[in-house]
Amino acid sequence: MVSPSHHSGARFRRSLWPVGPVSGVALGVAVLALPAQLEGPPLVRISPGHALSLLDGVGVVPLVVGSLWLHVGLWRRRSALAQWAQGWPVAGAGLVFAAGLGLGLLLAAVFSAFSWWWALGAAVFAAANAVAVVVAVIADGRAGP
Repeated sequence: MVSPSHHSGARFRRSLWPVGPVSGVALGVAVLALPAQLEGPPLVRISPGHALSLLDGVGVVPLVVGSLWLHVGLWRRRSALAQWAQGWPVAGAGLVFAAGLGLGLLLAAVFSAFSWWWALGAAVFAAANAVAVVVAVIADGRAGP
């Protein structure tokens, strides 16, 4: 038998998602968007034109934690997402394609000299994630407490 406190703990955790992870991602992006004058010297060179400073390292922490939390939440709701994709196969395929394209552009731009292509990749990847989160939240609402 499941105790009432177990249900309230599960409800509390469910109420934090997706606000908690989206807040972490937003904080990370805000820190990474600070002016270059505040960054300081590069600590790790990634590619020509890309390097990590101490400030970037601080911004990457909430970005990675929030993103991991967001995607764990999506993984836990994968059956609802799969059900949605089966009902809307073209939209489901488009969503998967957009997420892959966005992440691919983002990674390719960071590790090469594609310069501002990372912004397009990040925007497409973020939009695909936003759609997946909306679908998952709606499915969570239908599931009830």
